[in-house]
Amino acid sequence: MPRCDIQAALLDIQGTLLDSKNVAVPGAPEAVAAIKASGVRVRYVTNIDSVGPRTILQRLCAAGIPSEEHEVFSPVVALRRYLVRRGSPRCMFLLPAELEDLLGDFSVSPGARADIVVVGDMRRDFTYEALNAALRQLLAGAELVALNKGRYYLAPDGPVLDTGAFAAALEHAADRTAYVIGKPSTELLRLALQDMSVEGAAAVMVGDDAAADVGGGHAVGARTVLVRTGKFSDEALARADVRPDIVLDSIAQLPDTMCEWARRAGEQTLSTGRPVRRDARE
Repeated sequence: MPRCDIQAALLDIQGTLLDSKNVAVPGAPEAVAAIKASGVRVRYVTNIDSVGPRTILQRLCAAGIPSEEHEVFSPVVALRRYLVRRGSPRCMFLLPAELEDLLGDFSVSPGARADIVVVGDMRRDFTYEALNAALRQLLAGAELVALNKGRYYLAPDGPVLDTGAFAAALEHAADRTAYVIGKPSTELLRLALQDMSVEGAAAVMVGDDAAADVGGGHAVGARTVLVRTGKFSDEALARADVRPDIVLDSIAQLPDTMCEWARRAGEQTLSTGRPVRRDARE
């Protein structure tokens, strides 16, 4: 695969690389291998907030997708850096145990006043009592942070409420707006780009969710690719406030698409005598 003006690929995981059973989407391992072999750097930018980055890495490797731990950027990775930047505030976590273990140095003891309430994917541990405890912290002055604002995700047995649904309940009850760490917020995407020292205009964001993946990609100035796998639907695309630069049947087509971008970039360079910087939306 020839080089093109894209230096980095930001790849969504669930629905883009892996299906709801964590099996690789057909052609995904080969596509990632080809992209890396071309010299394009890869970061897995995911809203998965039910498990930590090491577990996510294990899923990718088990599915045959060539990956390293430093390439995985999940909301908990960005959250830790965000909290350090904020001066290590005291937090009440509505998170699964695996994530709380990774953030224990920020946690308040039961009954203590928190500076921030952090909401992630607790799944069946979202209880009325837990939500009420969080509400009381918010009414007492704590800020609200959501690891993502997804409406739902696809489980093996069908659609399941995502973190955004519970964050919205707390926003409504406490009359405040959550700060969002995951896509389509730029917090997570910018962190991944900074890690590679790449500008948004030199990156492509690939995912199955028009709002989160395309919206987040546009927000950082990246080229955007929407794939017709995972939770993709024509109805959701029609309702979306943003439009991808291109829609592909699956990530398996991405290497050929990037080859075409490289060909076009090469033709422009030959015709002008100098490299042409393409607009990310072109």
